[in-house]
Amino acid sequence: MINDQKTRSDDQLFELFFSPSLFVYFRVKCPEIEPGELRIRLTELLKFLILAHEFPGNILFGEELDDLWHLWIMQTREYEKLCQSLPSGRFMHHDSRDQPDASITWAEAEARAERMIAEKAEKGPALAGADFSPERVRQNAERLLSFFASYIENFGAMQSRVVHCWPPVQRLLRRMRWSTDEFNAFLREHTKAVDKPEPLAA
Repeated sequence: MINDQKTRSDDQLFELFFSPSLFVYFRVKCPEIEPGELRIRLTELLKFLILAHEFPGNILFGEELDDLWHLWIMQTREYEKLCQSLPSGRFMHHDSRDQPDASITWAEAEARAERMIAEKAEKGPALAGADFSPERVRQNAERLLSFFASYIENFGAMQSRVVHCWPPVQRLLRRMRWSTDEFNAFLREHTKAVDKPEPLAA
């Protein structure tokens, strides 16, 4: 469990959860990523995993962090140890939208796979299978705002150097023509306006 994470810098948070040998593993698996950038991505992934138990649903980051999550899961002992140290203390599963619910039959499987492949080819992986009904869009927007309000509550203001790790934030900043400081200010107001769970306890 994290103790007093509000007072921890990103470097301290990183060193609390990563051993030098685990970092070597990621460096060897991702030699194309500069070491400082790799630390940023791993720290942002860690922040997501710390908060995810409060905000179940689709991931809020892009492929860059998702690929690192896959690599972490492959180190099963290290990943299990991480999950035990997260606030929920439970194993953090990683599901894909590419697997439909278990209620389909073998007779339906091939037709379902062909439809999903075609939809991914037409819309792209990020939009395939997404629900854009007004209610779902509202729920997703509220979850996104609540997640990032909790992010700044627990880890401090989002820094411009990490925004590239969070595509929904990038899109919002572009659409609203906000700076990172304006985004942080908006999230602080959102935190005041919404009943939120307490920040992560010591």
